[in-house]
Formats: sequence, C-alpha cells, structure tokens
Amino acid sequence: MKRLSLRLWFAVGLSIVLVLTFAIFIYGTSASQARIEIFTPHGLAPCATIDAPAPAIFQTQTLLARFDYYRVLAPPFGPEPVEVDITFPDGRIFTITAAQLLDGVIDMPTNVQFARFTNEAGQLSLNLTVPGTWPYGCYQLTGRGLSSGGANTASAFFVVIPGGRPGPNGNVILRATLNGQDTNVIQQGQILEIDGRGFIGGELVSFWLTAPDGTVIDFPPGQQVVQASANGAVSTSFQFEGKNPVGRYTVTALGNTSGFRAFAHVELRSRPVTPRGPARLSVVVPAGATAPQRSIFYANGDLFFPGERVDLWLTMPDGAVRGFPSTFADPVAGQFMVELFLDERLPVGFYQLTAQGAVSQQLVIATFTVTQTTDTIANPQPVPQIGLDNNPTTPPDQSFVDPNPADSNEYGNPDE
Repeated sequence: MKRLSLRLWFAVGLSIVLVLTFAIFIYGTSASQARIEIFTPHGLAPCATIDAPAPAIFQTQTLLARFDYYRVLAPPFGPEPVEVDITFPDGRIFTITAAQLLDGVIDMPTNVQFARFTNEAGQLSLNLTVPGTWPYGCYQLTGRGLSSGGANTASAFFVVIPGGRPGPNGNVILRATLNGQDTNVIQQGQILEIDGRGFIGGELVSFWLTAPDGTVIDFPPGQQVVQASANGAVSTSFQFEGKNPVGRYTVTALGNTSGFRAFAHVELRSRPVTPRGPARLSVVVPAGATAPQRSIFYANGDLFFPGERVDLWLTMPDGAVRGFPSTFADPVAGQFMVELFLDERLPVGFYQLTAQGAVSQQLVIATFTVTQTTDTIANPQPVPQIGLDNNPTTPPDQSFVDPNPADSNEYGNPDE
C-alpha cells in the first residue's frame, strides 16, 4: 500500500511538471511570433550580453537580417511596418539610419526613426554594413511591429570582431613621440607626433587610429593621406582632446603603393583633476542618483561665490569629456541648479559632473549612474540637454547638439 502511494505521488508530480512546462512553452510562443535571423560572412563569436555564441562580422562587411512572422493585416491595411534599432555594446541605442552616420567620437546624430514594411507574408530583409565607427563587441538588433502595438517584437544578436591581417611591414618603422621624445603615454589635450621610416619614396601613406573599443578614427581632414619624402619618411600629428576616451590606441600607417603597414601604440590618460574649496555639488534627483537613459538628472551646487560664472563638464564612463554651457551662481546665496537630460545615444555606466567657479576656482565633482532604458525610440528629436534656469520644476531648456558633426576638433578639454 505504501509502495502504491509513492507511485501515485510520483505520477501526480510528473503530471504537474508536464503541465507547467507546457504552459511556459505556450506563453513563450504566444507572446510574440516575430523572429529575426542574422547571417554574416563568418562563424560565431562569444556574445557577453547573452553569454552564448552569436554570428560574427568584421568592420566594413555586410550582414543580412531576416525578419519573419510579423503581422499581416487584412486589406486595406496591408503588411506591418517594423521599426528597427540597434543597441551597442556600451548600451547606446541608435536607429538604423543614425547608426550609419556615427563619426566615432561625438556620435550624436538625430535618431530619426524610419519604419520598413514587411511583405504580404510578414517578412523583411535588411542588408547592414558595419562601419569602422562601430566598436568591437556584442550588438542587439530589435524590430518592433507597429500594427501590433509592439506586441510583435523580436531581437537577435551579432558580434563585431577585430579583423584583417597585419600585412607586410617591409622595413617600415613607426614611432610615437611627445615633444620629440619617444612615449607610449599621453594625456588628453596633448599632441601626439608620428614619424615613419622605410616607405617607398614619394608614395602616399594613409593613417588612422583605432580607439580602445575598436572604433576607427581618421586623422583630421587633410591628414589621412601623407606623401612620403624621397627617402621614404613621413610625419604627421594628432591632438587627443577631452572628447577622446581614455585607454590604449593603435596608430596604423599604410603605404598605398608598397602595401607596407606599421603600427604604434599609445596609452591615453585623463588630465588629473583635484577638487578644491568648500563648494558642494550633488545630484539630488533621482533618488540614489541612478536612472535609465532618457531621464533628467538634477544637480545642486552650493557655496560658490555669489553671481560667479560656473563652468560645467561631464566625464563619460569611458573617460571622454563633454563640455556644457556655463551657468551662474545665485547673486546672493551662491547656489545653482542644473538639469541634465541624457538620452539613449549616450552609454550606460558611471558619470561624473564637474563644476568649477570662474572666480573662486573652486572645483567639485558629483557622480551618478545611467542604466539601460527599456523605452522605444518614440521621439525623433530627443537630445541631451542642460537646464540653466535654476528651476527644477521646468524641463531642460538648452539642447546639447553637435553643431558640426564633421568637425572632430570642436570639443576640447574644459579650462581648469
């Protein structure tokens, strides 16, 4: 009797497990039938986001994304329009169009959304070329069906990996110097000098930088190609500014005729900043100084000289610096309030807001954390903003817009 009872309990337990398993399967399949498949010219590579392999691709190559099982409506409505965006390894989110317009440094094109329509079978194919301005790492491609109100949403992952072989170097030597001295360390704001020897006399030599995250940055306009001297020597320079993230950079020189390729490496570091004076700065909203992208952060400054100009700048998670418009302390109390709206085009992570009094020279730093948003890109015009009206009840009133995306020198280090 006891043995029969155990068998009975085992049968009941097994039935419960099967029922639960079936229910979970039904929920998972009924939540969204949409699916995305990604095809690349290479095999698989580890994707840290999902802790599993994903299709791999090199910069400058093209992948194929196949969207399937999206909604097809009866006439006259027709196929479902699908919005597509890309989440970068550092948490930035761009629409397909904006992602092709990145400059590799400021990366602030407007996220204008454009919907692609599926065919009458609910399918859509997109060819996406990976530019050099996309860093290495794991990406998430997401398609949201508009006719279904976002219910038909699917995602797929791919990995941008380092590619290409070093190539022949002949007898080429590339040297990095600072003020004429060999160096492998440089600070933001300093000029790196590059000297090369061993190219073919008179040939054109191309230069580019590979940033710590794998982003490829051309030298300033007019210097991507330098003509070697009669004895095969070349020289050029590049100024690292606050907008450049800290870390290990690789300078590449390629002889356009010889095919000779040479490399130099340099470590970029931030300039030291030391707080000074009794001034205070703190992020007072949101609570805990942590919020997702597309949030407003309020920072309060105190104990500055009454009425003095206060210069502000933001240090990004990768060490890059962005200058903001200055504000002014209250003419009586020496206080101010600023508002920062940070949208999905900025990376997630740990930020530092620095304020410095122009007269008092007091310098103080506040910290906060930006996390990943779960919102769709619904507003085509959101931009990082800063409010300077000292009124936390009003929205930010000054847009932080890159006025000239083609000019990579427009942002420098703030004066100390």
